[in-house]
Amino acid sequence: MRFIRTAFLICLAIFLFLISVANSGKVNLKFLPESLSSLLGINAALNIPVFLVFFSGIFIGLVFGFIWEWLREYKFRSEANNYQKRLSQAETKLSELQAADNEKDDVLTLLEKVEAKN
Repeated sequence: MRFIRTAFLICLAIFLFLISVANSGKVNLKFLPESLSSLLGINAALNIPVFLVFFSGIFIGLVFGFIWEWLREYKFRSEANNYQKRLSQAETKLSELQAADNEKDDVLTLLEKVEAKN
């Protein structure tokens, strides 16, 4: 499995390198439309290779996707934390009740405490 993953990553790296070499031509990237830039007096533009525009678009899309998914799953994470707290409280209460039942026998109480820790 490790070999397949390594081979896939090497093929992906070669493919991305070939795309970047094939699209190394410069492109003028403007941040505002011409009408708006002339109105505001700001003419912000970059002259960068096409592959940087392509890869940065993919990267920005991935970042936004990860953030969106993290925010969307907040409800599920908080619910899981609540269930974990309730489970811990229930286990503590159960061990206390079992200890109260076995007060007469100290050996059983010690065994249940050891068992509860494991």
